[in-house]
Amino acid sequence: MQLRHRPYDMRLNCDGTKYSIIDLNGVVSFFDMSDPTDGPSGTHLAQERKEVWSLIWSTDNPGLCALMEKNRLFILKNSESEEPILSAGYLCDFTDLEVKSVLLDEILKDPEEIKNIEEMFVSYEQKNLRDTREILTSLSIKEAVDFVEKNSHRRLWKLISESALDKLNYGIAERAFVKIEDYAGV
Repeated sequence: MQLRHRPYDMRLNCDGTKYSIIDLNGVVSFFDMSDPTDGPSGTHLAQERKEVWSLIWSTDNPGLCALMEKNRLFILKNSESEEPILSAGYLCDFTDLEVKSVLLDEILKDPEEIKNIEEMFVSYEQKNLRDTREILTSLSIKEAVDFVEKNSHRRLWKLISESALDKLNYGIAERAFVKIEDYAGV
C-alpha cells in the first residue's frame, strides 16, 4: 500500500477489521482488513472524506465511527453517513451509540470562568438510539422490538427492557434481558 500524503492520524476499529488514516491535508481514507487474502494492509475502500480533523471508532460496534469535518459531526454506520450535527467539540468517546465530545475551545478561552466542568462535555446520540426512543414514546413496544431486531445493539435492548418493565410487559422485558445477557434482570 502506498499513501498519497503523509499520515497525520491512524485509528483501528474495535475488532481490528477496519482502520482509518487522516493525512496532513485532512483527507480520511478507510481500509478493510477482514479478508486475509488482501495482504497486510487490507483493501482501500472507495469512500474518502475531506477536511476531516478528528475521527473516533465506536468501542462496541465495529461498523460505527464518528468524525469531525469542519464544524460538523458525522456518524458513519457501515460507511453510510447520518445527517450532520453542528458541533465545536473534540471527540473523546464513542460507546453505547453515544458520541461524547469536550468543548476545549471554551475551556481554553476562559478557564477561570468555568463553574461546572460537566457543562463542557456534550453527548450526541446515534440515529438508531434516537429512533428507538421515538418509537417507544409514540408507537407500540411491539414496533420498537421489531426495529431493534433489525438494528440490534445492547443499548437498544436495554431501552426495550426498561420500557417493557414500565409497561408491566414481563414477556418482552425477559426477552430483552436475555438478548443483553442480563440474567439477573430476568
